[in-house]
Amino acid sequence: MSLNTHPNFWLKPLTFLYGAGVKMRNAFFDHGLLKQETFNIPVICVGNITVGGTGKTPHVEYLIELLRNHYRIAVLSRGYKRKTKGLIEACTESTVGEVGDEPKQIKLKYPDVRVIVDGNRRRALKWLLEQPVEKRPQIVILDDGYQHRYIKPSYAILLTDYNRPMIEDSLLPEGRLREPMNGRFRADCVIITKCPETMQPIDRRIADRDLGLYPHQKAFFSAMVYGKPRSIISGKETDLPSDTPLLVISGIAKPEPFHLYLSNSYVIAEKLVFDDHHNFSIQEIDDIDKKFRQQLNSNPNAAVVTTEKDAMRLAEFADYLSEEIKERLFYIPIKVKIMFGMENSFNKLIHQAASRTNFSI
Repeated sequence: MSLNTHPNFWLKPLTFLYGAGVKMRNAFFDHGLLKQETFNIPVICVGNITVGGTGKTPHVEYLIELLRNHYRIAVLSRGYKRKTKGLIEACTESTVGEVGDEPKQIKLKYPDVRVIVDGNRRRALKWLLEQPVEKRPQIVILDDGYQHRYIKPSYAILLTDYNRPMIEDSLLPEGRLREPMNGRFRADCVIITKCPETMQPIDRRIADRDLGLYPHQKAFFSAMVYGKPRSIISGKETDLPSDTPLLVISGIAKPEPFHLYLSNSYVIAEKLVFDDHHNFSIQEIDDIDKKFRQQLNSNPNAAVVTTEKDAMRLAEFADYLSEEIKERLFYIPIKVKIMFGMENSFNKLIHQAASRTNFSI
């Protein structure tokens, strides 16, 4: 068989070395050679063992919605692709460059939630616990913290994409797995995300079987629910006619489900696809503006639509946009729905986890 039929053939040695390093690191934690620390506060970890695109932020927001009326919440994030270093607490005026797009999104939606970015989340958690009692969180959510093993969570939620199951993937750089499949056994529950709403019970049973979880681990299934378009400038919700021609902008890991939703709901005139967490340049914003004005000349009802995460970055270029595009610039909000009537069971587990307390060692 020709090696040309296997473009990843030459990545196998690198994959082997990467896998050996990850296995050794996990073994050090498992046997206490690297220290995991527990804290006298409930810590819920949301993460994955694949690179990007499993819907972490919407699931974190689901937990916030569920718990915010009962607890003071803090979210700890690395702040991926921010231009700052060290520990920073996000505020509603923080820029994407200061805290990252996802932490900014969470802070704008939930101003009462403390959002901390720090690559060293153990340091950030200790800093939070040193705050005055009235400002100290009662529960901490670790965003994308599954590999941050220096903190031992009270409850670990592992996400895996329905469209790219981890059981069919391989380790980096040949595949997209951050660690071997047996890393799933550290999770208290696994959520198969981005499931089609047409998913049948038989599909659920097959996916559940393929995960091969331990009896104490729970499996859930979630779908993404798209909301009505909102203005990036004013935040107001709007109705766009189904025949609206769209200039679609996406800078996320897996834009295909977003594009599919828009193509089923509207008319996509043009798609501009960027890398995940893409930092737009002024030249790119100017190009987008020009493309949209060309569309307006063809159809005065045209609109620009982007993802909620991309909206965080595009909004910071408002001063560089023409008035025409400002009036027709929208994002599509998304939220998570737990499927198969399992929402109450999942919520109950989360409330139990939120009342669970560890003790410092």
